[in-house]
Amino acid sequence: MKFFSRSRMQSSQKTDLGAVLDTVIIRKFFLGLFALAYGCFAMGISVSADEGHSTAWQEAFALVDEGNRRKAVLKLEALLQTDLADSQKLEIHHALGYNYEKLRNRPKAVRHYARVASHSYPLADCAVYRLAKLYENMNNNARAIKWYGQLVEDYPTSFYFSEAKWALVQLHLKKKQYEAAKSHLVDLVDHPRYARKVSFGLARCNEEFGDIPTAFKTYRELITEKHSDNVAEEAFGRLKQLVRRNKTLKLTPTDRLNCGLVLFSHRQWKAAVAELELIPKTVDFDLRAHALYLIGQSYQGRKWYNTAIKRFEAVIALGDENKYITRATYQIAQCYRRKGHIRTAISRLETFVKNYAWSELVDDALYDIAQLREKQGKSELALDAYSRLIKVAPKSPDADVAAWRTGWQRFDERRYEESYNAFKVLKENFPGNRYAMGAHFWMAKIRERQNKPELARKLYTEVAEAGYWYYTARAKAILDIAIPELDPKAVRDAELPERGGSPPQVSALMKLRLYEDAIAQLDEHINTTSLSERKCFYDLITCYEGLSMYDKARKVTEQSLENPAFANAARADLEKLRQKLYPRYYADTVEKYAKLYNVDTFLISAMILEESRYNAEAVSWAGAIGLMQIMPATGRELAQQLKIRRFRTSMLKKPEVNIQMGTKYIGYLNSLFNDNAMLVTGAYNGGPGRMKRWVTSKNIADIDEFVEKITIRETRLHIKKVIDSYDHYVKLYRKMDEPPAMNSTTVIEQKRLEGF
Repeated sequence: MKFFSRSRMQSSQKTDLGAVLDTVIIRKFFLGLFALAYGCFAMGISVSADEGHSTAWQEAFALVDEGNRRKAVLKLEALLQTDLADSQKLEIHHALGYNYEKLRNRPKAVRHYARVASHSYPLADCAVYRLAKLYENMNNNARAIKWYGQLVEDYPTSFYFSEAKWALVQLHLKKKQYEAAKSHLVDLVDHPRYARKVSFGLARCNEEFGDIPTAFKTYRELITEKHSDNVAEEAFGRLKQLVRRNKTLKLTPTDRLNCGLVLFSHRQWKAAVAELELIPKTVDFDLRAHALYLIGQSYQGRKWYNTAIKRFEAVIALGDENKYITRATYQIAQCYRRKGHIRTAISRLETFVKNYAWSELVDDALYDIAQLREKQGKSELALDAYSRLIKVAPKSPDADVAAWRTGWQRFDERRYEESYNAFKVLKENFPGNRYAMGAHFWMAKIRERQNKPELARKLYTEVAEAGYWYYTARAKAILDIAIPELDPKAVRDAELPERGGSPPQVSALMKLRLYEDAIAQLDEHINTTSLSERKCFYDLITCYEGLSMYDKARKVTEQSLENPAFANAARADLEKLRQKLYPRYYADTVEKYAKLYNVDTFLISAMILEESRYNAEAVSWAGAIGLMQIMPATGRELAQQLKIRRFRTSMLKKPEVNIQMGTKYIGYLNSLFNDNAMLVTGAYNGGPGRMKRWVTSKNIADIDEFVEKITIRETRLHIKKVIDSYDHYVKLYRKMDEPPAMNSTTVIEQKRLEGF
């Protein structure tokens, strides 16, 4: 109080100017406090707004990840109405353009793409390319040319530059704007991807400009260089038109032969014969023989076997100096075989082997003889042919089957040492071959049958450690051991080329879920770079997974494991890749129904992998549908049991429905086959009734021998593929102290089949 009173007394003595100054200072102080408080408040609002934008952004793209594009575009459209930075709005416009394109709403897609066609946006060239492609698909060629042209003019370093150039060429040719087309073609002459197409395009332009000789020459060169591609087919068509329109142009016999080869390569048998018949009989000896041989093959392709034989005999009649005589002789035997004249075919093939022992077709002829002898039920004569094949051509592509069949025939006869030797030859001559893998495994089985357990164990251990597909899984199950994955072979860094970094736009494209564009850039980069960063492979896998293209993701994983980029990879990196190779997509659904129906989770995962490669839309040639390839009839019966009302076949493409049905069905098969994974897997593919009959009729106790003797190749291979994948799933995801149950016997209880 005293201080206050004294201050007031002193203040009354001050001048008026001092009083004013005090008032100003006090006001500034309070204004500063207010500004500070407001600033803090405003900052809080800004942070909250940013957090709100971030949450909305994440929610929108989470919907894209789920495949719910309709809700995603609503979220993204709402985000545009908030106070985002211009750069963020451009990203949203780009994402909206892509999602509307996928929703087939072209007007909105065009509008949003056009908003980002700007130099200031890092992905503008991608949007412009999409926009141009969209107009092209809408047959609005004028707009497509405009946008492709803008991309070429404004973005000369773009990934899409060459594609845009080629698109412009095609559009200009379509509109008969040959000058404009030629101006772009000249720039693509040295591009390896478009070389033949560019040559054809330039020839078309020259043809329209009246330079017929140059166009004619180019078309001839194109069909001479290669016969089987679309460019050759188009060049053939233009060449024939030029000859019809210009009487001065003539096709030589060689030209006729090349034209016939183009038609033959495209399986146009009748047209090929008509073209080749125009070759005069007075032409060069070898050319005439070649033409007659192709005519014979064309008739063979049409199943006119008698006429084909006459043409092949005409080739032989030209004389021994003819280099097509051996091929024609061999094909005559093939015609008799396809006509069902087995004895004549064998006789012809034996004569061929005797007269042309030096021919490269001898191994094919001996293999055919063996196959026909087996068809006749004459196993010893078949084995004789197989034996001659192995002796004459031990490295022949058919020698592995010959050795395999020989080994099995002797095994069935209990002539184990002869069987062992046949399998040993196969193993040594064809390392890495699946028959050779099986041969190594069966060498162990033979030693086991001969009561030589130490030798058998040694061979089983070799197979278990070798990574022999299904046979390694079986060897491990027999030995009851777990073999760890080997470390990758180390390569000196000095021996590896310099790593090429990831394409600059990929991260931004992936952020916006523009996976198709990211895939195109990553593919190009990996295929043209001597050593790509490992991240490129991981990103490519992620992109395919984002599009639910799990089969493609797995193929990339397989390529990654073989690529030098992973030569010195750590075990953790390889483990990550192996988990992509044996993924657990839809894991929650699989685990839910595996538990409900008391089925091994990893068996379901392996079954899905081998049935559909995790493609929910998969439909087999037989009509099986979805992840676990369920036949519609089985689906209808299971739907009744599960009380699914208004069941439609299309519902089998829904992962939830398909996995539930497939797992329930496997649970049913488990009850029939005592949880024997190999029998269950075979029954899933070949049917439980057939599997029951096989078990009863074959009466083979050893499960491995039983599988090898399943007569339907598809079922036999299906068991091997699923069991191999099952072993990998167990190895990757199950604890080492929990070995899988894998029966080694075919003994089952007799239970009545119920449905299916």
